[in-house]
Amino acid sequence: MMTTRDKAAHLYRRFGLGAVPTDLDLAEKKGIDAAVRKLIEFDQPTFPGTKSAVSPQEFVWHDKGEADLGMYRYRCWWMYRMLTTDQPLREKLAVFWHNHFAVADNKVEDGPMMLDYLQILRTQGAGKFEDLLIAMAKNPAMMKYLDLDRNLRGAPNENFAREVMELFTLGIGNYTETDVKEVARSLTGWGYMNIFWELPGEAKDKIKDSIAKKRPFSSFTFSPGMHDEEAKTVLGKTANYSGEDVLRVLARHPVTARRISKKLWEYFAYEDPEPAVLDRLQARFLATKGDIRQVLYAIAKSPEFWGARSVRGLVKSPLDLCVPVARQMGAGLALAELRSAGATPLDPIPQKIMDVSGTVTYLMDRQGMALLNPPNVSGWRWGTAWASPSMMLERYKYRGVLWWGAKGPDSGPKTLQAAVQARKPKDSSAITQAFLESVDATLTPDSTRLVQQVFEKYGGIKVLTDLNAFAGAADHAMGLVMASPEFQMA
Repeated sequence: MMTTRDKAAHLYRRFGLGAVPTDLDLAEKKGIDAAVRKLIEFDQPTFPGTKSAVSPQEFVWHDKGEADLGMYRYRCWWMYRMLTTDQPLREKLAVFWHNHFAVADNKVEDGPMMLDYLQILRTQGAGKFEDLLIAMAKNPAMMKYLDLDRNLRGAPNENFAREVMELFTLGIGNYTETDVKEVARSLTGWGYMNIFWELPGEAKDKIKDSIAKKRPFSSFTFSPGMHDEEAKTVLGKTANYSGEDVLRVLARHPVTARRISKKLWEYFAYEDPEPAVLDRLQARFLATKGDIRQVLYAIAKSPEFWGARSVRGLVKSPLDLCVPVARQMGAGLALAELRSAGATPLDPIPQKIMDVSGTVTYLMDRQGMALLNPPNVSGWRWGTAWASPSMMLERYKYRGVLWWGAKGPDSGPKTLQAAVQARKPKDSSAITQAFLESVDATLTPDSTRLVQQVFEKYGGIKVLTDLNAFAGAADHAMGLVMASPEFQMA
């Protein structure tokens, strides 16, 4: 039977960005229900937001005041948020929706536009699905990615309408070609303008002006004269649908409810859920008019979520492998302390923050998950697809971050050593167990003995007082942890 601590670890693996001992301690004290609420109600006043709020614009500045608006800089900002946030579900959901509403910068080629897209995922991911769908359909990055610069009456863009139905709502086989044409007509008049690049001046000055005037970098536009105002028949019902009208029809459809519920369950629990599970989630989706937060509660309250199929039953994505280990090594606090408390969007982020955030995103790239650059309109293949031979080699190389600095061991070994010391171990076996818990590793007895032998080699109980020895032992031990098949499972 799972203990409260076991349940908390499972919950934070799935609904958070990894299990950290302090989170588990709090869950043991306040209970699992409180931990679920804290994770899911992340933007409510009861649970104040991250202490490390930082503007994405801090990541665009060079030391000499020049601005680089490449997408990778905003991606580093997103990674910094992942490493430092106390609202992990906000970012975990944003990745889910990024995979569902896939947009890639290798086609958009516009960092500011990609940032606007990302912010919608982050700020609306736990709200009503229909609102998120409409916001995504109106997003300039999405429109550019799906070739919808302008949608004109008499010449509607059927490709965009098809993707909305095939990828975002109903799925293949649940609509007709006539539906595609009629949805396309409903969306006529839609387009976007790229305000940022259309304005004169240098990038650095336009960034400052946009910040001062609180102006978005790009914007949705609607041209009434280009909208087809005649009646359309969609899914057997006829009305003079507007773009928003038809998207709400698609979002509220029972087939959409089941499809989105299934994708959420497979992301947070396990693949191929039982029909009874889907019935329950679909009913919750429909009863709450697509309230994603309520569907998440339904997942967390399902007995199947806590069952044998679920616990350690998903292959970790690169996100679930890389970010938790970095957080467990104290990267969030270490990086947040480097940034001045009085920093503004016009101040460049410290280079070490940029370097560490960039390193984690790069290592995820190597493992097959390039944030803000999914492989195609369908997003990434999830689950066992992450465990291909080539990707496993890259996963085994990962050790975490912040190991050594100019003066010796950096915050990574210091954080892990402090976590082990807090458990007051008396011998190498206890040190091993405390270390494995600190990185949320449940290994086989044979693998555990190999890790214990490492700590014995580096001095046994003495590693608790010798940081250099502990750093060497921890680095070696992390290699064994990463090479363990069981650690690849969330």
